[in-house]
Amino acid sequence: MIDRYTRLQKIKNQKVMVKEKTISSYPTHWHEFYEIELIISGSGSYIIDGVERKIEKNMLFFMTPVNFHKVITDASQVITLMFTGEICDRNMLSKLSTVFNSDSVMLSEEDVQYLVSVMRELNLASSENDDEYSFYLLNSIIGKICRINNAHRHGYMSKVQNAMLYIQNNFRNDIGLSDIAADADVTPAYMSYLFTKECGVNFKEYLNTIRYDYTKKLLEYSNMTVTDICFESGFCDYANFERHFKQRFSVSPTQYRRERKK
Repeated sequence: MIDRYTRLQKIKNQKVMVKEKTISSYPTHWHEFYEIELIISGSGSYIIDGVERKIEKNMLFFMTPVNFHKVITDASQVITLMFTGEICDRNMLSKLSTVFNSDSVMLSEEDVQYLVSVMRELNLASSENDDEYSFYLLNSIIGKICRINNAHRHGYMSKVQNAMLYIQNNFRNDIGLSDIAADADVTPAYMSYLFTKECGVNFKEYLNTIRYDYTKKLLEYSNMTVTDICFESGFCDYANFERHFKQRFSVSPTQYRRERKK
């Protein structure tokens, strides 16, 4: 059974958590929050959505709530930063998600020293429940990582980028066009126009793509029933889910799982 880590399990009643630790191998899992992991020492592999990335000193990994990953290592020293979307600036978080796309980056010693220092300060602020200071420190960390990747050239987050970030955090729930429009403070009609213009597909198609991609990961990596996977992925009607899955991928969910596990 694939492991699922909730906010309450890992971050508890706080909005951000920093831990310095030695990690061993972890099975495939996912979590309801964002995670930045900085490798201080060690070796091994990160496998993110089925793609293997080698663990090396000074590497930094970033995972979103839609990513599945596992770790293979004997003993790597890391600093792990876990946080919810509400504790940081959305524009910054959108840049980070765009730049990394669940990838990794190699940092210089100077960048590592900076990030370690700020992460430790963030840990202190969080333990003292200083949300305002934690907000600025976390944004400083995200901003530094984005700057390393020259993400600052992209400017401010558009209404559609705002909507895409909202979907990333809420796709498992029953959300509609009116929800993302309200979140971006525009009318549903205008959001629909912007979304189709910028993404090339309408909101519903984009949302379903996110959901079906997530469904495929659950079918491959979990032992959940297909029915449970349907509802866990945000779909409300199993019959429609199964029919549309087969239309998209030319096989039923059960057949897809059987083929992937061969």
